[in-house]
Amino acid sequence: MALKSDNPTNAKINQNFIIRVLENPKHNPVKNTKLTSANKLSDYLKDEELKIKLFKTILYGEKDKYVFKIRNRLRIEICSK
Repeated sequence: MALKSDNPTNAKINQNFIIRVLENPKHNPVKNTKLTSANKLSDYLKDEELKIKLFKTILYGEKDKYVFKIRNRLRIEICSK
């Protein structure tokens, strides 16, 4: 059974978006794809300010899909459900 999130922002993002993370997208883009939650995105992003900036972009933006590329080592795709 899933526990309720104590962070309402993470809960709203998980409810409305799918987060897909690709590590080292240039080498093997298909095998490194992982689905993740808003809370677990902190494991990939060491900078908490960057995570907050990404979340503000998707929550207040009007697009259905966002792609963020971080230092040629990480690609984050966020799609609305």
